[in-house]
Order: sequence, then structure tokens, then C-alpha cells
Amino acid sequence: MSLPSSYATTSDGTLGPIDSGLADQLDITWGDPDTWTAQGLHWTHLSKVRERINYMVSGDPMVSPLAWFFRTVSAGQSLPLGRVLVLGCGSGSLERELAQAGWGREIVAIDLSAKVLEVARKAAQAEGLDAIHYLQADMNCLPVGRAPFLPGSFDAVLGVASVHHCANLEQLYRDIAVLLAPDGWFFMNEYVGPDQFQWPDEQMRHLNQISDLLPDHLMTVLDGGRKRNFRSPTVAEVVAIDPSEAICSSRLLPLIPAYFSSPLVKPYGGGILHMLLAGVAQNFLCEEAEPYLRSVMAAEDELYQTGQLNHDFACVIARSPARLPATSDRFVPS
Repeated sequence: MSLPSSYATTSDGTLGPIDSGLADQLDITWGDPDTWTAQGLHWTHLSKVRERINYMVSGDPMVSPLAWFFRTVSAGQSLPLGRVLVLGCGSGSLERELAQAGWGREIVAIDLSAKVLEVARKAAQAEGLDAIHYLQADMNCLPVGRAPFLPGSFDAVLGVASVHHCANLEQLYRDIAVLLAPDGWFFMNEYVGPDQFQWPDEQMRHLNQISDLLPDHLMTVLDGGRKRNFRSPTVAEVVAIDPSEAICSSRLLPLIPAYFSSPLVKPYGGGILHMLLAGVAQNFLCEEAEPYLRSVMAAEDELYQTGQLNHDFACVIARSPARLPATSDRFVPS
């Protein structure tokens, strides 16, 4: 889809400075969405898991976190919102849902991977969604002050499975606060667990105790290997796949009150299910596996209720700050 002429990019197609080395790595890791499921499905591919997440966030198993956000927005103002910014859009399912639901009139979606942006762009074009504009830009250094990143120009900013990849988190939050219109909205649905997946030994112990109770056929990936003896990856292993992965995820929630007002936080677990089901979720699709899945979810719930486990995922709704935080050196609003 065509980009408004005011949204000028550089000669290489980017908007603002980017880390080209990281962008190339992300092309390899995330540029082809099919690589995520090459060894099997993941926890959110299961309808029962999605319904559980929905209930923990919205209170209704049939209302997704995103629908919950826009239901909250619509309680105080009419939809669609004028302009929405999507951070780290990946293959574009989020902004396509926004456009199809009529939740935003204009949607700007950014990602650092040029390869996955092309996937998203083609998918939106195929569905005739002309309200979406795609740009290659870096969350770590948004070009605030340059169209379309003008102060006060977005009614909402959304980060779904993306903000935990931002290393310059305080700068990003400050930029979002500047970009939001008065009374604007910030929504996150993110991994908020330990940085670079350095899960504590106790969490791994609980995970292994639960997985050891499951039959082998449920813990077998597509290539025939079995998932047993879980451990936290080393930092080097995480960096080799994606240097930005969960780079400062543990700070996502603690920093929110410093940059936004009226935060509403809804944790939704994942401390066991996220890891246990990665690559093997397809084995839990059959009716025979449903009692096992219910038991795993119940075990995870009990660990939260007894204070033995921290939530690794959460949704957040927050508002524009009453007073703008200290501005960056890159842009000073007039």
C-alpha cells in the first residue's frame, strides 16, 4: 500500500536510525513467520489456553486482551480511534485485526525486520486494508519529530509481543508519552519475566516436576525428539538467536508508572505453560490430551496462588501522562 508522501524514508527505505546488524539478525530469526512453528505449535495456538488468558485479562473467556482494551477505550469515547501506532508489528496480524474491526482509521506499523515487514505488507494488500502504513523503524530510537512520529499525533500506541525486545526501554516509554495525544492510550501484551529467559532454578524445578508427569507422546516434537529436563538457556544461547530477546523484560512493568498515568495491569501466567507447550502444543489438540492440559493449567494456577511462581506475561492499559516526562536529546517539543 502506498505511503503518504509526508512519511519520507531514507534512501535505504528506513525511517530514522537503525542498527543494521540487529536488523539483519531479525530478518533471519523472524523474517519468515513459518520458522516459529517449524518444530511444532506453541501455547497460544491452543484454544483452551487462549480462553484461559482471556479470562485472566478480560474476565470473559471469549473476550481477547485486544478486544478488552478497545472495550475499555469505547467506554469513554467513540471508535474508531483516529491514529494508532503498532510497535514491532511482525507479520502484521495485529494491525489487520485493528483495521478489520474498525478500531482505528489510520494505522502506522513499524518493525526492524525489513523481511517481515514485506510479509505484513503483502498480507494487508491481499485483504485490501489501505488504512495500514508500514515503516522500517527501531523502537530503541524512534524518529520523534519527523512524520508520522509527531508529538501528540497518536490516539493509541500498542505493543504486543514486541516491547520486550527494546533495550532502550526508558527512551521508548518517554517517546510514546510524547507521541500520545492528550488522554491517549498505551496498551501492552508482553512477556515480563526474567531478562533473557534467565528463569530461576525453582521455576525450572516446578516445570520439570509437572512435565515428568506427562506421557512421552505429549512431549514429543515434530522431529521425534522429546522435551525433558528443562533448563534456562544461557545468555549466549539467547543472544545467538536474537540479541534483543527479552533484553530488559523484567523492567517493563516497574517503569510504567514513571511515564504513564492510571496503569491497569493484568498478569496472565505463562510461567509453566509457555515453556512446556513450546513445540509440542499440537499434541494437546486431541480430546484425549484435554485432561492433561487442564491438569497443567490447574498446577500453574496453584503455584501462583501459593506464591511459588511469578507471572511471566501481562497486559497493561495506561494513559497519557498528566505531565510529559523529561524529553530526549533528540527532540524537544516547542
